Amino acid sequence: MQIFEKLIEWITIHWVTIIVIFHISLSLLTSVHVLLFKENERTSLAWIGLVILSPVVGILFYWLFGINRIKRSALKKHPQSLKKDFRHQETRIKYHHLPKNWHSAIIAGHRINPVNYVADNSVEPLINGDMAYPAMIKSIHGAKRYIVLSSYIFDYDPLGRQFINALTQAHQRGVIVNVLLDRIGIGYSWHKSDRALKKLGVRTARFLPTISLTSIRFINLRNHRKILCVDGEVAYIGGMNVSQNNVVKSAAHPIDDIQFKVTGPVIDQISQVFIEDWFFATRELIKFPRYSIKTSSNSVEQTNDKSVIARVIQDGPDEHHNRIRWTLINALVCAQTSVKIMTPYFIPDQTLMTSLHAAALRGVSIEIIVPEHSDIPIVDWVMEANFLRIIEHGIQVYKSKRPFDHSKIVIIDDIWSFIGSTNWDARSLEFNFEINLECFDTNLNAKLTKFFTIKKQNATPVIKDEINGLPTYKKIRNNLFRLFSPYM
Repeated sequence: MQIFEKLIEWITIHWVTIIVIFHISLSLLTSVHVLLFKENERTSLAWIGLVILSPVVGILFYWLFGINRIKRSALKKHPQSLKKDFRHQETRIKYHHLPKNWHSAIIAGHRINPVNYVADNSVEPLINGDMAYPAMIKSIHGAKRYIVLSSYIFDYDPLGRQFINALTQAHQRGVIVNVLLDRIGIGYSWHKSDRALKKLGVRTARFLPTISLTSIRFINLRNHRKILCVDGEVAYIGGMNVSQNNVVKSAAHPIDDIQFKVTGPVIDQISQVFIEDWFFATRELIKFPRYSIKTSSNSVEQTNDKSVIARVIQDGPDEHHNRIRWTLINALVCAQTSVKIMTPYFIPDQTLMTSLHAAALRGVSIEIIVPEHSDIPIVDWVMEANFLRIIEHGIQVYKSKRPFDHSKIVIIDDIWSFIGSTNWDARSLEFNFEINLECFDTNLNAKLTKFFTIKKQNATPVIKDEINGLPTYKKIRNNLFRLFSPYM
């Protein structure tokens, strides 16, 4: 008892010293972690400064939001890993009769992402939920064996309930249904769609739950992928969440977007990403049928246009980190005539910005469409702060009018396109798990170029004089928040 009283007395006398020592020790420990695991020098310096200058908040913020890597080592033991089933064999490079100026990009592409390009695919753009959702629900109703669905947001609204009903009916028919939703994304809706599905017998899982002590440090790492695969015969991929807001004709707060219906052998690569994500979230290996020309030819989903050469690029803060960034750089190097970009959030890092400027200096026409008003005002301010830097060397930026446009496409020349869930910001390129489809096809590019041209007609160009004429307080505000762009 006397020892305890003396300890209390000693702590009472020296509590300031104890706090200082604790703070210094924790700051040093955190700073060492920053030095060991942060790749960007400016980001490292910013975190160390915040940790040292802010005794509690800086350290707390770093351990909550600064850790942007996670090892998914379990995938190495995955018996159906992409590395095993679809990896590129050095002696089997196929150029698929593509233009010679893209041959070097294909070689580099295999080194960036060792997954094969496969031919004989169909990729059909579906504009807004008005086109995409009926097609997706029709495919669910036609399912015979397996359905896998992954989404960042799955709202429990009239549209979400249509999906819940369709998935439940498929489950009741004996179809094996697996639904994977992001733990943060599911929070956008007060009523949780996965709980409704689970009550009706559908198997669901949440990606990286944030409430446990072991996973709270990964709260900043989210699964942003949107995938629907049915029976190995048809898949849907893009940036569209499951939400009534995407049904533009009837939504109170409409959101423009684009989704893609995919048939062909590249479906195997899409479904494999879901299999790995499900295995990571649940430690359960699920089966999913491989694409078969025979079964596909008997499917109502069959299409005559099977000219797309494609492959999946998956990216995330794990073993696949930086694959999308390098894929974009690789394609920009090969651009000869034009680059067209649509994205809701355009905050590229210096590497991507330099690649765009280098292409513009070669005489490549570069056009970028961003929303005039996104759903995140701070992002609008940061984009506005970057406009003067972006439009150097003749790059043209357009701001599309409402409704908010969430579309994500990249079109290069008349042959290459990049579609999927990825935005041009640090959130997508550093922190999120993303999936994109790299495509070679002139017909697909023609459709996407027409879509881009229509969008540009409803947009206004960014003019240098208008940016320079902004009030001083807006310039200060915009550039202040630009300092935080590596974390957005």
